[in-house]
Amino acid sequence: MPLSDQPKNPGAIHWVGENPGIMLKETEDGPWTALMLFFNIAWSPHGQGRTMLLLQNPNEAKSLPETHNVIMGDNEALTRFLQAEFIEKLATFGGAEGYKALQYVPITEAYATGDPHSRYTEVVKSKDFDVELVWDGLGTPTALEIPPELTGTKKHTMFSLLVESRDPAILIDGRKLPGKPGKRVQAGIETTTAFLYFCETWIWAPDS
Repeated sequence: MPLSDQPKNPGAIHWVGENPGIMLKETEDGPWTALMLFFNIAWSPHGQGRTMLLLQNPNEAKSLPETHNVIMGDNEALTRFLQAEFIEKLATFGGAEGYKALQYVPITEAYATGDPHSRYTEVVKSKDFDVELVWDGLGTPTALEIPPELTGTKKHTMFSLLVESRDPAILIDGRKLPGKPGKRVQAGIETTTAFLYFCETWIWAPDS
């Protein structure tokens, strides 16, 4: 029976929350110049919290103080869970050279500002540096129901509300990282490599 015909999804919920990202290049066919994934988790087996993966230099196995190849969190158990079960299964992020030198940095403060109809931001702070994430030039929301074969883990059904951004930015202590978003196709939908994912839910697919 299709899941849509059942009032209850039989899979185990692994997490629910928000999962925006920004992936930048200087040229369409060039390497990534910066990669970022942010998680604002409302429910998980490890509780609530925020996690941010930031690869300021995805192409070199370097981290602080040379470059901000970091994973930040305010709930370390949750951060490690997301890192092992989700981030590392996404080849663009977990397979990046900069990921090999990843350093954990505690989040001291994090908050959102703006309006997801036009311009939205997330601010993430540590004791040593601040990061501002900006999604501008926002598009029309699209409701997604992604089957396991099209998700990064290949083991989950993913539900989410996608809003693309055509003018994103990553700023570290006020300094904007180089690059712009590229083209992206997800489940046959043409979008960009800068995106807001709201109400995102990852459910273990029983038959995967």
